[in-house]
Amino acid sequence: MLTALWSLFGLLILLGVLVTFHEWGHYWVAKKLGVKALRFSVGFGKPIWSRFNKQGTEFCIAPIPLGGYVKFVDEREGSVDEADLPYAFNRQPVWKRILIVLAGPMANFLLAILIYAFVFMLGIAVSKPFVSEVYPDTPAAKANFPAKSEVLEVGGQRVNSTQDTLFALLDHIGDDKQLDVLVQPVGQEPKTVTIDIREWQEPEEQKNLFKALGVDFGPFDGPALVGTVVDGMPADEAGIREGDRIVSINGQETPYWSTMGSIIAGGANQSLEVTVLREGVTTTLSITPEAREGTSDVGVIGIGAGFQSFNTIHYGFFEAIGKGSQETWQMVERITSFLGKLVTGKLSIKNLGGPVGIAQGAGQTAQAGMVAFLLYLAMISVNLGFVNLLPIPMLDGGHLMYYLAELVRGKPVSERIMELGMRVGIILLLTLMAVALFFDIDRLNQ
Repeated sequence: MLTALWSLFGLLILLGVLVTFHEWGHYWVAKKLGVKALRFSVGFGKPIWSRFNKQGTEFCIAPIPLGGYVKFVDEREGSVDEADLPYAFNRQPVWKRILIVLAGPMANFLLAILIYAFVFMLGIAVSKPFVSEVYPDTPAAKANFPAKSEVLEVGGQRVNSTQDTLFALLDHIGDDKQLDVLVQPVGQEPKTVTIDIREWQEPEEQKNLFKALGVDFGPFDGPALVGTVVDGMPADEAGIREGDRIVSINGQETPYWSTMGSIIAGGANQSLEVTVLREGVTTTLSITPEAREGTSDVGVIGIGAGFQSFNTIHYGFFEAIGKGSQETWQMVERITSFLGKLVTGKLSIKNLGGPVGIAQGAGQTAQAGMVAFLLYLAMISVNLGFVNLLPIPMLDGGHLMYYLAELVRGKPVSERIMELGMRVGIILLLTLMAVALFFDIDRLNQ
């Protein structure tokens, strides 16, 4: 129940911000170009709140939060006072109408750039892309992809986080080629692994997409290197020092921090023989882990890791704007590639996401914190801007298609053609929404 409430809350905030920004783009450019707006609505249906400005535009909020609109003075939609005729949308030159229609999607792209820039200036800690496990008989396994390794580059593209890596890998699903991935196994030098992407087939169950490639991402697990020692704890009393490398406990090798941690956690109040490497010399120490506070059988010795499990992204103002623009453009490229692979059949239509999936993502990121929600908002904003540019009647891209045709022909597209296109657009949009909703629900049941 709580998860559903978070999803609903996140979705309402998400849609409210995106719709408002999108419609404000249309409204602001129209106002600058001398076109009068009668209504600016966030949501559909009878307004539950409204206010008028000095120019007579009604700003309102309506109860159906699935979009919004700006209603301009237009002779095609009703009678217009003679004094308002010069400000009617339909009487504007085609270049003005094109700019007004473009302004909505462009506002969404601008919002994404600003969000990314804000987050980058704020500074964020992102999880290092760490492959914790490699599954047998998969493309990754056949390429000898090492488990317990950090991903540094995918196809020559530098990656700083797990999310970057997932996106970078998804960019190549369905490609007929081999993919170079630069990785650094724990305690080793970086090396390049070449994966035959042609063998990466989309699985029947969408949730196992990356397992089909053969990799599983998890928390960063570095070497058993001591970074800090807590005064008065068993490690301090036994002589463990910062910079020590714990190589074995009771004769069992500890190549990773997790291996060492598991042994210590299971050794509460038991004497352990710990072998450490210090300045090239090995020393064996006797340590008795004490029980963690609030438990009776989970051992701790009071040390912190000597490695960083996350990367920090932080830029100045101008660099952040540039990085935000780059991130937005990369998202546009990914969406274009995704749609191309859907059309060519390289990706299943099951990958389409709808309102339920968006609500889930909104709820999860809202619970994760402001930064996670902002990044999700930026991603959906790019998607909204892109989708609205598709040449589908009912969408901004459909209107652009008509206006560009008018620009070429020298006269407007006939009312009959536009009405027919509108009907086709409604049917197409409803079909896409129904298909996306179906697969959303199917994923919930998996």
